Amino acid sequence: MLFAVLALLPPAAAQTPSEADRVSPFAVTPESVVTAMLEVARVGPGDTVVDLGSGDGRLVIAAARDFGARGFGVDIDPVLVAYATRKAEEAGVSERARFYLRDLFKTDVAEASVVTIYLLPTIMDRVAAKLAAELRPGTRVVTHDYILPGWRIDRVRVVQAPEKDEIIGTRQASIYLFTVPPRAVP
Repeated sequence: MLFAVLALLPPAAAQTPSEADRVSPFAVTPESVVTAMLEVARVGPGDTVVDLGSGDGRLVIAAARDFGARGFGVDIDPVLVAYATRKAEEAGVSERARFYLRDLFKTDVAEASVVTIYLLPTIMDRVAAKLAAELRPGTRVVTHDYILPGWRIDRVRVVQAPEKDEIIGTRQASIYLFTVPPRAVP
């Protein structure tokens, strides 16, 4: 539950409106959705997962802990970055799951083999353009609830997520898989 997780965070994270709230407010991704996103992307030990807007870090931590991957998350909220870093240490995956205080639009994502995203639809067109310009062909991109405009959807999976009911009024989450296509050769 969103309120339960906010209660676990330091007080500043629960009450400070910031740039993060204007771009994409912190919302907890339910564990069922985290697992489904990583399964849909076929994450494995050879993958580097990059989570844009990583919040409490649960996607990158789960990728390292449960799927053997490595990766990093970026967020513009310093309290959430510190929290995610502490949770990775507690999970014993801090060597494979890192978190950085960064603007996602200024983050180099070229090393990613998988990118995970749960951001508001109002910025997804900018995210789509960034990813198209920077990612290698074959990189998998998984989004929660919102699509990348102009990208071909490879797969959709609907997951039951009762925790979302009190936040957005639905008990389901849609997970979209996209694959960066080969570059056109002039």
